[in-house]
Amino acid sequence: MDAEKLREVLAAHAQWLAGNGGSRANLPGADLHGADLRNADLHGANLHGADLSDASLHGADLSDASLRGANLRYANLQDANLRGANLRGANLQDANLQDANLQDANLRGANLQDANLQDANLRDAILDLPICRMDFGGWSICITSEKTSVGCQTHANEQWLAWSADSDEIKEMHADAAAWWSTHGEAVKAAIRCVMAKAKGAEVQS
Repeated sequence: MDAEKLREVLAAHAQWLAGNGGSRANLPGADLHGADLRNADLHGANLHGADLSDASLHGADLSDASLRGANLRYANLQDANLRGANLRGANLQDANLQDANLQDANLRGANLQDANLQDANLRDAILDLPICRMDFGGWSICITSEKTSVGCQTHANEQWLAWSADSDEIKEMHADAAAWWSTHGEAVKAAIRCVMAKAKGAEVQS
């Protein structure tokens, strides 16, 4: 979709949201690859199956939007409002969801591989596999079944489980990392083991 047509759709959607006529953004299957939708108000929009790969949606309002089956790979969704959005089966691989609001979002069947969920709000989100978000000790922690992020450091769970406060890998992360890991490392490891066990159980049941 060209930029001019997209502006027309957004303008009509804004009128629809304000109750001044217009029309809801209805863009199923639309080609929006690389589109600049920063801070766009797409509340309640239909983007079912749309290609939003590499799109900039920083700060966009996508609350209650239908993004079922949408391609959001490499999309920038930092600070985006996705509360109540339908992301069932969406491809969010490598997407930036830092600080995004995913409360009550439907993420069943969504591909979250290598997605950045740092500081994302996942409260009451519907997920196939467990994800643990914690904030203590000054660094945000996000644990998935395969990888864990502590601050800006993302590594495989097996690595985090093997490291101690004396490990060179920990010491090289930050000047305070060794002390932090000495205090919080066992709690993080316990959470990692819990998430991995729940994920394994979910896979067996499926």
